Amino acid sequence: MMAGFGFGFFSILIIIAFWVFVIYMIIHVVNLMKEHNRYLREIRDELRKDNQSQNESTGEPK
Repeated sequence: MMAGFGFGFFSILIIIAFWVFVIYMIIHVVNLMKEHNRYLREIRDELRKDNQSQNESTGEPK
């Protein structure tokens, strides 16, 4: 009788561990995507700044 309880308890722990891992991975991937977007935003802003200064020096319209 005790062996059946142990196996059921162990199964529940495995299921809980699996879902905790899935949630952790989702949070981790979302944070990586946010960081990636921040880097891309910085690059975009730098390119816009360079393009704007180049247009001002040549007198070209935007």
